Amino acid sequence: MKKPLTALAIEHAKPRAKRYALPDVGHPGLRVLVYPSGVRTFVYRFRRTDKQDVTVVLGPASGPGALTLAQARDAAGDARRQRAMGADPADQKRATRRAEAARIAAEEQEARRREDTVANVLARYYADHADGLKSGREVRRVLDKELKGWAKRCVDDIRRSDAIRVLDMVKVRAPIQSKRLRAYGRHFFQWCISKELVDKNPFDGTAVVKEVARDRVLTDDELRLLLRAIDRLEWPRRQFVHLLLLSAQRLNEVGDMEWSELDLTSDTPIWTLPGARAKNGRAHAVPLAPISVEILTSMDRVKDTPRVFASFSAAHAKTRIDEVMLEIAREDAAAGGDDPEEAKIEPWRLHDLRRTAATTMPRLGVDVVTIERVLNHQMRGVMAVYQRHSFAQEKRHALNVWADFLANLSAARESNIVKFRAGA
Repeated sequence: MKKPLTALAIEHAKPRAKRYALPDVGHPGLRVLVYPSGVRTFVYRFRRTDKQDVTVVLGPASGPGALTLAQARDAAGDARRQRAMGADPADQKRATRRAEAARIAAEEQEARRREDTVANVLARYYADHADGLKSGREVRRVLDKELKGWAKRCVDDIRRSDAIRVLDMVKVRAPIQSKRLRAYGRHFFQWCISKELVDKNPFDGTAVVKEVARDRVLTDDELRLLLRAIDRLEWPRRQFVHLLLLSAQRLNEVGDMEWSELDLTSDTPIWTLPGARAKNGRAHAVPLAPISVEILTSMDRVKDTPRVFASFSAAHAKTRIDEVMLEIAREDAAAGGDDPEEAKIEPWRLHDLRRTAATTMPRLGVDVVTIERVLNHQMRGVMAVYQRHSFAQEKRHALNVWADFLANLSAARESNIVKFRAGA
């Protein structure tokens, strides 16, 4: 005579060559399936109106997470009640599984979304794309600086109004930076779309800042004032600004200079800018004038870094230069009997020093082709194909002439000071 199942009977059920079932007398449809592997599973079995036999898995009857016999009987009872109400337990089971799967997927998606902050996604963007570009360093600088306020926000929370607001704020301070931010930010969010992190690009449809080519060139008097100001600057601003002026190279290229790039002991001292750091991607040899060598050899090396200059803000350095130049201009005004408060400094940028060198050199007898080589501008057309001369001597002569010109400006000022004092 068949009897109701017991926990002991389930535990001692021996596996056979084929799967078999142990019915639970008194609980219609409930049974335990015993597999050849020894695994035991509670199931509820019933027949649909179309005569199709259906098995609904209730849960494990052995091992971790196993249902008790009482729990299995309750689950089977629920299935019988569903049938009595016209529902299909198998369909209900599938619907429950789908709902649970959807819930888990939604929770996982939300967890991933919370992790997809602007800061985290930017790091992935740099590694996946931007760091492989020649402009990668600049892309990092602009996005890290200008999108700092978004760092903890999820990328899919950023709206077009947010992009407009940050672009307008940057435009007031630095119009060209605003243009760069729009370009870099737009590409970043397009990358986010390709990774299915966002649906829309917040920078799409934002206004483009018109870039106006600068033509600011410092006069000889302004250069003379700058040279006097350089002498009053603190380390490393003094050496940095002086080398920036003497070399006529780009701001970031000088700022990131490394000792390994310098040859200061040969008869022809030189700075070799690697292609990875050059704007056009080509290595560039910059001859060093004697005064440049003197500046570099007198500098102490910064501990635990290959760089010549310690990290500092170029913007803060420029602010300090302007303060010192104005201070000196007011001193000169007072010495000449003028109102110091009337002294003013016309606005200029550090990059204008490069343009000033290029504009002044022709006055000193340097030809334009050599100047273009000094600036590491890429030659175009037929000349780019056939011109293979290194211009090493010509560039050295040009930068030596430029350094002498600057030294003479300072010397002329000192001579005037001596004459003034003697006349007094």
